[in-house]
Amino acid sequence: MTREKKYEYALSKRELDIMNVLWEAGKPMIASEIPGVEPSLSINTVQSVLKKLRLRGFIEVAEIVHSGTVLTRSYRPLITPEDYAMNFVTKEVYPFDKFLPKAKLFSALFDSEENSQALIGELEEFIQKKKSETE
Repeated sequence: MTREKKYEYALSKRELDIMNVLWEAGKPMIASEIPGVEPSLSINTVQSVLKKLRLRGFIEVAEIVHSGTVLTRSYRPLITPEDYAMNFVTKEVYPFDKFLPKAKLFSALFDSEENSQALIGELEEFIQKKKSETE
């Protein structure tokens, strides 16, 4: 009997920490560079989490490079932060719409937004575009 993954799209805190480093770098990185950017991560944690992220399809080996006198793998993300966020919301958060009305979800987003006027403007543009598409 195979065990289904509970959170297919959800990343743990450490996985997200490493993904954020890779996303912000904008270039492939080797494992030993990551703790230099995020000091709360040990090299052992980084190596373990990189393996998990690769197996889950979030990153890939970009190339084999020299690090000092040894060869090592460099890694790059296979998903953008925007795509991850959309997948997470649609696969992990959105199913709660049976229990949480969409209006409450939007309310929570507004309450956490520093510049809600700008967000309101963006949403108004989005709504107008959607209305024109359905007419």
